[in-house]
Amino acid sequence: MSFSVILPTLNEKNHIRDLANSISKIFLSKNILFEIIVVDDNSTDGTADIIRQLSKVNKNVKLICRKNKKKNLAQSINEGIKKSCNDFIIWMDADFQHPPRYISNFIRLIKKNSVIICSRFLPKSKRYFNNNKNKKKINENQSYIYNLLCNFFLFKDITDYTSGFICIKKKLIKHDTLRGFYGDYFVNLIIYLKLKKIKILEIPFKDNPRVSGTSKTVVKIDLKYFYLCIRYFITLIKNIVLRLFFKFFFLKV
Repeated sequence: MSFSVILPTLNEKNHIRDLANSISKIFLSKNILFEIIVVDDNSTDGTADIIRQLSKVNKNVKLICRKNKKKNLAQSINEGIKKSCNDFIIWMDADFQHPPRYISNFIRLIKKNSVIICSRFLPKSKRYFNNNKNKKKINENQSYIYNLLCNFFLFKDITDYTSGFICIKKKLIKHDTLRGFYGDYFVNLIIYLKLKKIKILEIPFKDNPRVSGTSKTVVKIDLKYFYLCIRYFITLIKNIVLRLFFKFFFLKV
């Protein structure tokens, strides 16, 4: 059993070293073969330089720089998948919002499952703002409503269609499977897996607030934010149509 952990980065210099070291400790403690692939999306704060330094002392850490390419989360992960060498793929946020400790759950559960997703919306899940609503980000309500819509119109056994914290058998996906802009790529992935009748296990987790820097996703109410909302809406409509097409013309899913 071996794992490739993909970390898409954009200006993560203040914490990327600590995150890579935390992930490494988990695998080393279990004596499991692993690699950490950092895919940097033109950071301007020296994130790539830190990873280059780290890779000299930790041979499990690798760097891909997406120079002169348009910033795109899905394409960053695709490039990491293309370069990965191991049996299972994990990708997660590089800002500690996805706590590394849940990788231990992936390792334990992936033996009997093909896909595991950490969900923010299961009954046992906890949000970073549970004890302080003032910390709640401006886009959290939209995320919650969007996932409710996906759950209602698509598949009711999935609660978090925009998780971004996943462990999956590499043979199930190719390096060009992920398509989308930000979180919408994850919706497309879930539909892709469900239509192939691949079982998905969701597990609860507690997310963290971002430790430093700024989020790669849009949180300001501006034109870019509304553009992102439109993309999400189009993704939902497209997948509703796709699901109905398979339901009525192929197999009932």
